[in-house]
Amino acid sequence: MIENWPEYQIFEKNLMKFVEVVESTPKIKKALSYAITAGGKRSRPLIVLLSGKMCGGNYNNVMDLAISVELIHTASLVHDDVIDRAEKRRRKEALHKKYDISLAIVLGDWLISKSVELTSKYGEEIIRDFSSVGMMMSEGEVLDVYSVREPFDEKDYFECIEKKTAALFAYSARSACKIVCNDKKAAEKLFDYGLNLGLAYQIVDDLLEYMKIIEDKYSVFESRTLPQIYEEKYGKDEVIPKVLERMNGFAKKSLSSLDYFDDCEEKEKLAKIVNFMTYDMVKKHSEKKIIF
Repeated sequence: MIENWPEYQIFEKNLMKFVEVVESTPKIKKALSYAITAGGKRSRPLIVLLSGKMCGGNYNNVMDLAISVELIHTASLVHDDVIDRAEKRRRKEALHKKYDISLAIVLGDWLISKSVELTSKYGEEIIRDFSSVGMMMSEGEVLDVYSVREPFDEKDYFECIEKKTAALFAYSARSACKIVCNDKKAAEKLFDYGLNLGLAYQIVDDLLEYMKIIEDKYSVFESRTLPQIYEEKYGKDEVIPKVLERMNGFAKKSLSSLDYFDDCEEKEKLAKIVNFMTYDMVKKHSEKKIIF
């Protein structure tokens, strides 16, 4: 669905052009091309483009932000696969397996640095926000890594996924708004939209992994997730309904944040992204009849 949107095509074209013309050493360029062309939903940069346009700007105003968001997300995946000792990513050989661990780590560092450089055109506040998100993502990764080594309860889980996953969604939406207008309420609403979407999405992702449905990533490292916590707390029969209840709450909060904005195509697509990344994903990958 999303892949057919003009916004997706516009972003993909700009991202491929960035990869083609960027200046770096041959090995970095080779690894960059491999990581970027692995594909993905591009949901975060799409949120940037749609939020920026909905708030009165155009795609060119926020394109560098959209690319920077995708780069730091890619960096997190590359580093995450090294930490998890993953074999595959999106049905392709993980970067560190395709080449080597050293190149994967260095590429991740390069992607983070390049993403900060791209945001520099937007001024101090956006750079500061972006740097904060990078630190939060790192903190979330640490919580994730140690989730199986130390006590890790429901509160720890939500702190982990807020930092590791949801923060970048929230930043993506809010910063796009800040760049094109001075409506502080709109920026706040878009932050809430992204934060709650990120939380709902990660819960879905963890549930699908728990149900042994997701097949595009293989690793020998296992994080402690909400379904596992709920299984211990409530028993196996209660896991799916209770996890879906939490997901549903966050998804509804994300959608309600859009009520502040006038009806438009961009608002409609932002709502579709929520549905696509939550309800549709569950229905697509579950043989059971799910009622929300």
